[in-house]
Amino acid sequence: MKLIKSVSGIRGIFNKTLTLKDISKHAYAFSKLQKKNNLPILIARDSRISGFEITSYLIKYLNKIGINVIDCGIIPTPTAQLITDKFDIFGSIVITASHNPKEWNGMKFIDSDGTFLNADKNKKLFEIAESYINHDKQDNKKGKTSTFVEAIDYHLDNILNIDFIDIQKIKSKKFKIVLDTINGASCLGFRKLLQKLNCEIIHINDEPNGIFNRNPEPKTENIKEVSKIVLEHSADLALITDPDGDRLAVIDNKGQVMIEENTLVLCAEEFLNKTKNQNPIVTNLSTTVALEEITKKHNVNVIRSAVGEINVVNKMKEYNAQIGGEGNGGVILTKSHYGRDAFVGAIIILNHLATNNITMNKAQESIPKYYMLKKKIAIDNQLTKEIISKKIKQYFAELIFDETDGIKVIDNDFWIHIRQSNTEPIIRIYIESKKQQDLSHLFNQVKKIFNSEKFN
Repeated sequence: MKLIKSVSGIRGIFNKTLTLKDISKHAYAFSKLQKKNNLPILIARDSRISGFEITSYLIKYLNKIGINVIDCGIIPTPTAQLITDKFDIFGSIVITASHNPKEWNGMKFIDSDGTFLNADKNKKLFEIAESYINHDKQDNKKGKTSTFVEAIDYHLDNILNIDFIDIQKIKSKKFKIVLDTINGASCLGFRKLLQKLNCEIIHINDEPNGIFNRNPEPKTENIKEVSKIVLEHSADLALITDPDGDRLAVIDNKGQVMIEENTLVLCAEEFLNKTKNQNPIVTNLSTTVALEEITKKHNVNVIRSAVGEINVVNKMKEYNAQIGGEGNGGVILTKSHYGRDAFVGAIIILNHLATNNITMNKAQESIPKYYMLKKKIAIDNQLTKEIISKKIKQYFAELIFDETDGIKVIDNDFWIHIRQSNTEPIIRIYIESKKQQDLSHLFNQVKKIFNSEKFN
């Protein structure tokens, strides 16, 4: 296994595929990307145990080569994005592996406008990192480190001032909420947000200590235990995040998990109902087509991009989209900032429940019903993009194909998307159908195409 490099930065297993040398050379490369003298680099991290060692090393290294640093400590990735956008900052480096297992860590690189690096800058960063040798060369003037302890409060003020959100209405409902922040970066911020909204909180996994008591990816199969807690406490809903706080999953008052795909769908519907905005909504190729059904009622188009936050953001800017995101629970609201944000997703959903006076279960029942299967296969060096594409096209010769990102097969009643992951050494398979019984049949067809038992 190698260090993974993608539009999401770099990721690897700390002290194996991700070393301190990797940290320093990519930090150096990032510092050389833009000609902005004397502007500081913001450093943040999620709560992973390895994060403290990596961040301490990173700050010392940047100071040594003459870079001023703003140390924000443990904060969500979207908080770092917002602060970077709103203040005079060179850019940010967030030490996180997002939804990957606890032994992983990585670096997300944020540009001065609060978005992830675009493809050209990303490519340049990797080139500089690989070509530069003398990473220990000291600048004549050492950099200084300051702190910004108000980062979370600034983020929450931003969230609480979104113009279509009825704060008083939410407060009046006094929602009882099970909150599972997986001992990650959003623990303290999410608690503060819900307290400001007059919610009663049953908080589990609420210490930012990096001890992940479940698989950190907030998918249905990983959060079922939270359903029991919802029922035990007769809670109105559960809100669940990943370690760096850019993804949101929801469980309703009957203990039923709302698939992560529908976080964006429900938020989009609430946004359109409240704002009447007619601009397109942007999502990626792997997100549910339920989004099209929701937007059709409002005469709003859906634009699809390659998977990856920066790809979605670039399309949002191109089409002046005011809301977008990905089917992994990531919601992007332009009124706040150009980043997936669990806080944004949460307050929009609470607004939907409060202003419509409905339960989370009723809200979930209103979403068009589609069924999705997500599988993965370990990367086989012989299974190239070209081979995958060729085999799929041969088998589904009569259907429509989209090769923007991997290959997507599109039929009236189903679609199949096969692509290499940006963040893990795997190939992802997404299948969505109107009929649940079709999923296993379609997946067996995919397995048959590749004659592979490695799918899981």
